[in-house]
Formats: sequence, structure tokens, C-alpha cells
Amino acid sequence: MAKKWEIEGIDTHKTLCDSAKVFLAQRVDYLLVEIQNFFENETIGNLHRIRIALRRVRYNMELFKACFDKKKFLIFYKRVEFLQDVSGNVRDLDVLSQNILAIKEEKIRITKSVINKIGEKRENLKENFKLELMKFIHSKALSNFQKLLS
Repeated sequence: MAKKWEIEGIDTHKTLCDSAKVFLAQRVDYLLVEIQNFFENETIGNLHRIRIALRRVRYNMELFKACFDKKKFLIFYKRVEFLQDVSGNVRDLDVLSQNILAIKEEKIRITKSVINKIGEKRENLKENFKLELMKFIHSKALSNFQKLLS
């Protein structure tokens, strides 16, 4: 069994681009698992894990962009970047809510309407994010990129 930092399928006899395919395929598969976990249980923690998975896909793509067809690569990259931005908007409101709760513990008055507005905005952003995730998992950009990796 591979150690946690090792990637199965990578060895010294593969070219950089062959290794990039293995590496990115595992990153994309992990992202898809985290998306499924989020749909099963829409917790703050599962949202955070999607964000981590998106960052890993995106930043690793940046390392290996020379190995792929530029057009298909950029289409997929932009979708990942977009999802990262949308998930960040939801996450920002999670952090804001946590900070407001901390302020309230200091006996500073915060109106319920402010708390409700933040909750409503977060819910709207989360629903939009879920829609974008559904579009992503059924997108041509994903299927075309997965074909590049096989």
C-alpha cells in the first residue's frame, strides 16, 4: 500500500506527462468523491473538503499544463476555477457567521435581521453552488478532460 503522499501508478520509468495523467486523474476522482459526499451531507466540513479538492486539482493542473491539449485543458481549468470561486463565496459566509457568533459571545448586540440576511444569502449561494456542481459533474468539460487523462 502506498504511503499517504505517494501516488499509485507513478514510477521512475514514466514520462512526466504520463505521470501527470495518473496524478490528475486521482485528483479529479477525489474531487468527484467529495462532491458526492457533499450532496449526501451538506455540512460546512464537506463544503470545505470540496474547496480543498478543487484547489488540489487546479494547482496541480497548473504544474502540468504543458502536457495537455491547450483548448480542452483551459475549458476544464476555467470550470474548476469558477467552482472554486463560487464555493469561496459560500465559505466566506460560513466564516462570517462564525465570527458573528464570537462577537455575540462578547455581549455585542447584533440584530436578528442581520443574522437572517446572512443565512438567506448563504442558502441562496449554496443552492447556486449545488446547481453548478451538478452541471460540472455532467459537463463535457469534465468528460473531455477525463478522456485526456486516460
